Order: sequence, then C-alpha cells, then structure tokens
Amino acid sequence: MKTQQISNWDKMVHAPFKKVVKFDLICMGIGVMIGMGAGAYIVASGLIG
Repeated sequence: MKTQQISNWDKMVHAPFKKVVKFDLICMGIGVMIGMGAGAYIVASGLIG
C-alpha cells in the first residue's frame, strides 16, 4: 500500500510542465468567466453604480 502511495505522489510531483501550465490556464479561464459573470450580475442588479 505504501509503495502505491509513493508512486502516485511521484506522478503528481513529476507531472510534465506543459500539463501543469495547461491546467493553470484552464483554471484561470474558468475564474475569469466566473468573475465576469459575477461582475455583470452586480452591475445589472444595481448594487454598484
């Protein structure tokens, strides 16, 4: 069981850099979309402005 955990940890730690960057970009893109949606909702509901 312990060797399995180590090998999984190695896979996570030694992920190719391109995969990590791609994942970060996807997460940032989702965050921007959510932020824009929330901002538009606040402006449309009249809480700001």
